[in-house]
Formats: sequence, C-alpha cells, structure tokens
Amino acid sequence: MTDFWLPHLAFTLLVFLIFARLARNAMQRGTLLTGCLLLSLLPVQGISLALQLRTYIGDLSVASLVLLGWATLSRFGLAPASARDRLASLALFAGLAVLLYPAALGLSYADPYQLGFEPRPMLLVLGLLCAVLIVQRSWLGALALALATLAFALRLGASENYWDYLIDPYLALYSLGALLSAAVRWLLARPTRKLA
Repeated sequence: MTDFWLPHLAFTLLVFLIFARLARNAMQRGTLLTGCLLLSLLPVQGISLALQLRTYIGDLSVASLVLLGWATLSRFGLAPASARDRLASLALFAGLAVLLYPAALGLSYADPYQLGFEPRPMLLVLGLLCAVLIVQRSWLGALALALATLAFALRLGASENYWDYLIDPYLALYSLGALLSAAVRWLLARPTRKLA
C-alpha cells in the first residue's frame, strides 16, 4: 500500500514546490497543496499522473522525500534549514553519491550497492554519522537519515536495498551541483590579494 502512496507523495511535493511562488498566503498554499494531491490521483489513460511520472523518473528515495517535505513545510512557516545545516546535508548526500555511483557505473570493482541488501555495517556507520549530525544540530541530514532507515526497516518502499532509501540519482546530482555551486561562490567571495 505504501508503495502506491510514495509516488503520489513525490508528485504532490514536486508540483507544489514548482508552483508555490504563485501562492501569496498560507490559505492559497494549502489549496495548492491539496490541488497537487488531487492532480496526482487524476487518471490519464488508465493510470494516475503520479504513476505516469514514476514510469519516467523512477522512485525517489525517502531522503529526497524528507528534503522535499522540509522545503514544503518551510513554505508554510517552518523555519528553513540554516546554511550550515543545508551544507552538512548536501555534503552527506554528495559523499554517499561519490561512494555509490562510480561503482554502479562500472568505474570500480567494488560493489557498495551489494552492501545495501544486508546493511548491518552500513547501519552502524550511518547511525554514528546521524549521531554526529545531531550533536552538530544538523537536523535536516539527521532527520533524512533516520527516516530513510526507519522506512527501510519497515519496508515501506518497493526496494529491498537500503541504498534506494538513502539516495537516488536526482538527490546525488542536486547535492553535487549545489556543493560545487557553494564552493564557487565561496571562492569568488574571498578577497584577493594584490601582488605588489
């Protein structure tokens, strides 16, 4: 049953965030969010729009849904993630992407994806990482890790692999791109020394 609702949640949050700037107040945003949910259920050629989108982009990870949910709630008044919290979360998911995707693309003989089927060592490492994020008050990354792990433990998604709950290609590309953009902005903002 949750396998059915996760694509609808992803569709609803994505479409809402695309059009959220058009809503001027909380009432309009609530109406827009409700409309996005109803739109996700709209059948086209015998299949809902959310499931149609799923056929093109696949499933988003639970971590992506947490980040989209946080962004959605911030449109309703929840404090947005601090720059430090956002940077720590981006670094976390960029690190996971660098660990997983080169091997998945055949650029390495190691197979970290295989670890996701019996993830006890991963759970230990990511649990410690989650504790570090909590100590640093990086709530966004810690929440994404905790909810992805809980969803995996409850088997809320279609996959039997822990990696599929942690990261997806879209989150990987976003994290790497946003970190690269932040690094370029930091380099450009640094004062330059003139050579005498």
